[in-house]
Amino acid sequence: MSTATRDSVEQFFVGDVVTLAAGGPRMTVTALAAEGVLCQWFDEHGEFRQEMFAREVLGRQPRSISPGLVHVRTYAGAMAGSLAVGASFAHAALKSTV
Repeated sequence: MSTATRDSVEQFFVGDVVTLAAGGPRMTVTALAAEGVLCQWFDEHGEFRQEMFAREVLGRQPRSISPGLVHVRTYAGAMAGSLAVGASFAHAALKSTV
């Protein structure tokens, strides 16, 4: 088989990162079946999702994400707790060096 053309069965592999051709979240291919490609992802609310898609509607994406595309979520409670712990640690560290 030529490397320029790939059989549709070999189009995706388990572990590939894909998106819908029309756009949407990055998803991980978790299984391949005759009826389609099973993908898993976390939605914008952090909920786990899983769905079977036809091969034709998916496009392969790079596994890594460039820093400009990463969205960091902060949660008020977690952020306040992290800042309090960080401030306590910094204060203790400064006292021990004085």
